[in-house]
Amino acid sequence: MTLTRKATLIIASTMLFTIFSGLLARELILNPHLKKIENAADLRDVDRFEKAVKRYRDNLEGRVSRIYSAAGLLQSLEAQLDWSPIILQLAHIGGYGELDYFILADEAGKNRIVKAGEIAEKTRRLPSNKTQTEILQKALSRLDKEDRTRTSGLMLSEDDGPLVYAAGKANWSTDKLPSIYIAVRRIDDALIASLGERLGLTVNAMTHDESIKQREHYGVGLGQRSEDDTLYSLLRNDAGDVIVHMRFKTAPRAFDDEIFSPTIVAALTIATLSWAVVIVLMKRAVIYPIENLAQTMRRIRQSSNYQQKLNYKHNDELGKLVDEYNELLEHVANHTSKLEAYSYKDALTGIGNRRLFQERLDYLWKLASRRQLSLSAIVFDLDYFKQYNDRYGHDGGDHVLRQFSGLLKKRFTRETDVIARTGGEEFIVLLFDVSKANALKLANRLVGDLRLLAIPHEASPQSGVVSVSAGVASFTPIKDNSPDELIRKADEALYEAKAAGRDQVSISPDSRA
Repeated sequence: MTLTRKATLIIASTMLFTIFSGLLARELILNPHLKKIENAADLRDVDRFEKAVKRYRDNLEGRVSRIYSAAGLLQSLEAQLDWSPIILQLAHIGGYGELDYFILADEAGKNRIVKAGEIAEKTRRLPSNKTQTEILQKALSRLDKEDRTRTSGLMLSEDDGPLVYAAGKANWSTDKLPSIYIAVRRIDDALIASLGERLGLTVNAMTHDESIKQREHYGVGLGQRSEDDTLYSLLRNDAGDVIVHMRFKTAPRAFDDEIFSPTIVAALTIATLSWAVVIVLMKRAVIYPIENLAQTMRRIRQSSNYQQKLNYKHNDELGKLVDEYNELLEHVANHTSKLEAYSYKDALTGIGNRRLFQERLDYLWKLASRRQLSLSAIVFDLDYFKQYNDRYGHDGGDHVLRQFSGLLKKRFTRETDVIARTGGEEFIVLLFDVSKANALKLANRLVGDLRLLAIPHEASPQSGVVSVSAGVASFTPIKDNSPDELIRKADEALYEAKAAGRDQVSISPDSRA
């Protein structure tokens, strides 16, 4: 797996883990906590509305109290003033504004009179006799039960729907004043909206069936916010009976509770794009340089040219690694150079050894074969070298070998010339694109060069100086010959030179060049 794929996999795994952990934390910890806070705020709004209804009841009850206070004052003035013609006007004035209607009756609830309030005068809706009776019974029951002169409450009339009322009862010394006074306001959309508006809430009434249907549709219960930010609640009377089904339009949810909400999708998109940019930048800043360095290292390995250097210009962690690797390359190059010297050079003379000779022979033979050029071999063997070692010692013999190697290096100077020591006193020279005639001339010159040095050799039965014999062979490679045959023919020529008296050169008669 490439480094890019690994990085992409790690980033993708990290993103998925982060997203999953975040969603899990949001669903199990954060959102439940926020929903709890939200639900508490929603229930406070419901509670505020219920308190507003209670205040409205108290207000109606206060108005009833003020009417009775005014009526009591009129009763005290009965001897000085005939006020009976204005009693109904008094009740009208006290109970007209913002009411649907008010009911006057005697202490037993009989002889009732119903007057339209401000609202009923506009709608032309007065209560039925059944509703009037319901209201009177409810009010008188509460007054008697609570042993009070004033009361208020909520009720649900079969004909007139949900109502809020305030009732008063008095025992007058005159029959000119009604004992029972009841102010009534229908709990309709107008009242509910008005109370909600004062609280900054959007509230409206709904039927029982509508409430159940919508709650089932959203899968929520009473007091729970639906997905369209709606809260369903009930308005109950003091006995706990349901009076009104209400729907609160709450403020939009301040947090996302969907698994893939727009906010989450936007965050994921931004995160994905950000990581994509990171991967692209990483590829440009890290991956591509590493790939280029890997290609350079591959070329170095394939060519074994440890003199090459890795090129990276930035002074970062990768740059430090490249510097260390270049130091290692230099170290390897130095050791390789030493190993090559040990592997391809003769330790005594500094010229090539048999291994170098064999590799260069194979290479030059193939090259000569492709180009159909000649390849010549000259085999040299120092005459009576064993006797020289016996007479002058091995140190003296080593000195002669080094002197002769020096002559070879001076005489054969082309880049393609191969000089090697292949035995104790045996040397071979390979000459690329040199005819047998020229090879013979070069061999004779080398023999003469050694003769001119006149290195004393008292153990030589021949001339008294160190001499050398040589055999020359030259081939143009064809199917019928081989590199081994070339060397064998040169060796045979060398034996002929030795047999002919040494200190001379012989050429193989089978040379074909």
